[in-house]
Amino acid sequence: MSGDSNLIDELKKKRDELRLQLHLGAREAEDEWETLMQDWDKFLSRAQFEKTADEVGEAAKELGLKMKEAYDRMKKS
Repeated sequence: MSGDSNLIDELKKKRDELRLQLHLGAREAEDEWETLMQDWDKFLSRAQFEKTADEVGEAAKELGLKMKEAYDRMKKS
């Protein structure tokens, strides 16, 4: 019986160690997830800014072309 008791005690110890490792691993995964989500938010923000900057640049280009056309018309008049 002593052998069975030792086996049970050893299995309990291993189980508790694994439970702790899982808990620590889960916490580490949560921390990494939070970091990834912060990076994701930064990425989206930059992507939106670049999209907006591109749109502004395109609008400025269109405005410049319209102004050039208007100046050319005025010059011909």
